Amino acid sequence: MPRSSACSPRKISCSRSKCSEELEPRPAMAAAAAAAVSRPSRLLLGSRSHHPLFTDTSGPQVGASSVRPLVPPRRVPHVAPDDKSLGTGLLATRFTAQFPTALREQHLGSESPFPNGTSTVLRIRHYPCRLKKEAPKLRVAHCMLGRVVLLWGGSRGSHGTFRRYIAGGVCKSTAKLNGKVVVITGANTGIGKETARDLAQRGARVIVACRDMAKGEAAACEIRAETGNQQVIVKKLDLADTKSIREFAENFLAEEKELHILINNAGVMLCPYSKTADGFEIHLGVNHLGHFLLTFLLLECLKQSAPARIVNVSSLAHHGGRIRFHDLQGEKCYNWGLAYCHSKLANVLFTRELARRLQGTGVTANSLHPGSVHSRLGRHSILLTLLWKTFSFFLKTPREGAQTSVYCAVAEELESVTGQYFSDCRPAYVSPQGRNDELAKKLWNVSCELLGIQWD
Repeated sequence: MPRSSACSPRKISCSRSKCSEELEPRPAMAAAAAAAVSRPSRLLLGSRSHHPLFTDTSGPQVGASSVRPLVPPRRVPHVAPDDKSLGTGLLATRFTAQFPTALREQHLGSESPFPNGTSTVLRIRHYPCRLKKEAPKLRVAHCMLGRVVLLWGGSRGSHGTFRRYIAGGVCKSTAKLNGKVVVITGANTGIGKETARDLAQRGARVIVACRDMAKGEAAACEIRAETGNQQVIVKKLDLADTKSIREFAENFLAEEKELHILINNAGVMLCPYSKTADGFEIHLGVNHLGHFLLTFLLLECLKQSAPARIVNVSSLAHHGGRIRFHDLQGEKCYNWGLAYCHSKLANVLFTRELARRLQGTGVTANSLHPGSVHSRLGRHSILLTLLWKTFSFFLKTPREGAQTSVYCAVAEELESVTGQYFSDCRPAYVSPQGRNDELAKKLWNVSCELLGIQWD
């Protein structure tokens, strides 16, 4: 049956249910709907002010489909089918209509939640007669889902409430770092790269310490081009090899006279059982022992540059960690998920004991949880990679995940704060294991023995 004009009555019939309804034209509604396409709406979608425009099914069609509200329709019209396989019956709705461009730009900004540029607008859809009794429920269910998808779509814009909730805290400090020297491990990708970008924007001399020099140079070139700060330097550092760590520290101390901020950011996650070049379990060796040794080697430079800060990137996963001194290398029992949790707990304990030992030196030490960030950290797990891609909307972006690292590095109010744990740019709860001072001291001594250093 051909689509009826907005200025003439149209008859909607149902041959199987033998019913018909004559719908009268509404010129006022036609003019209102046409105006909605030509200019942006300044009304909130779903508000009462929009209902007269979008709820009437007898008015003209906007774009390719009838525009319907994100609330259950006030009445249930009938329609002649255009697909014989679907039969005829009561209507329900689905989310496939093209949203008017003006309204989409007004309510969602320049970003659409769907790849093809469509948005969350409902259109009419035929249902078989056998679903006649269930059609009202289906309509309500579809409309409820429409609200969820609209929340998703709206939050994809820069002003989405839900997106802001997922993003978490934001570092609001405007502190400049001109003349300051910063070392960031693992700054060639993920939150490390975004942290380096932010600190370079503030004028700091940033040392990108990473294992992959090619990726490090690419990241540094990008940061230099974007910030205009040419003092973004790449140096090789492999935290899985104590020899590489010592070479990095030796070269850094020979070239740099000061170090004001050390951000121990690099890490590995969910790796199959393997060992570092020195025989340490990979999570313990990279996430804890590698940064432990690096901090030890650069500590005197930090003290001479005081006030200075040490920032250790831990994780909420430390709540599931335990320090198993009888099987520290996981040789008796290994679980890649728990191994990551153990190493993150070690970061918290290391920070706590380090802060205690550095009291009165002008050097502070704090740890943090960056949030659940969509990055390449879980690349060793195919399942986690698929999950992160599927639910990426519920994860922070690397820039959002870097906010707490930046906050701990530059916030003026943290100048004398030490030994704390942060998340979303504010103090966060630490597990009982992470607050155990005796456990922290024991881990410190064991770490020194494993690395063959004397750190009193």
